[in-house]
Amino acid sequence: MIPMDLAKLAEVVKEYLKDESSGHDFHHSVRVLNNALHIQKFEGGDEFIIGSVALVHDICRPWEKKTGKSHFGKEALKIIGTVLKNANISSTKTQTILSIVAVHDIYDWTEKITDKSIELQIIQDADNLDAIGAIGIARTFAFGGSHGLTMYYPGENLKFDNDFVENPDHRTTTIAHFYEKLLKLKDNMNTKKGKELAEKRHKLMEDFLQEFFNEWEGNF
Repeated sequence: MIPMDLAKLAEVVKEYLKDESSGHDFHHSVRVLNNALHIQKFEGGDEFIIGSVALVHDICRPWEKKTGKSHFGKEALKIIGTVLKNANISSTKTQTILSIVAVHDIYDWTEKITDKSIELQIIQDADNLDAIGAIGIARTFAFGGSHGLTMYYPGENLKFDNDFVENPDHRTTTIAHFYEKLLKLKDNMNTKKGKELAEKRHKLMEDFLQEFFNEWEGNF
């Protein structure tokens, strides 16, 4: 359900993502929106800002795939700024929205950032919730297939100690991505509600990976 005050922005976002097939499509934006607004009911924060960021945070993913440039870098932010302007969002709110988009995909697992706004915390949790669980598993393989990534390489390193860094020039296999990022999300949710919602989805991923390796290795 898209709030009325975000309906025009949603239509613009839908057009930008109409050909997206890597798991960052318009439906992903709407799911993140719904996750975010649900968390906001418990955690507070500016509902319009949170909803707007949820809708626009990935609109430059198709552009990233074409150019190799970050979907939340300076050039991408200019594109998103134009989208917000076309949706008649004020310059003041636009600056706040862009400031959140600019850091929403930065992970601070080993050294926590202590000055995150509640809006940023909620957006990160809402986005990360859609990266785990059943839909998260499906999206991970959709992304891998869209970018020509190998599904799994037997014997590859599955131990990752550092914070995940979004880098279009460096991709792991799809299975390795679970270990470099997705399995770490549960313990690094920002909000209380985000942590609660992540528990079930995390367990589903663990069960999936166990079954994946059983089938891969021929364990009956």
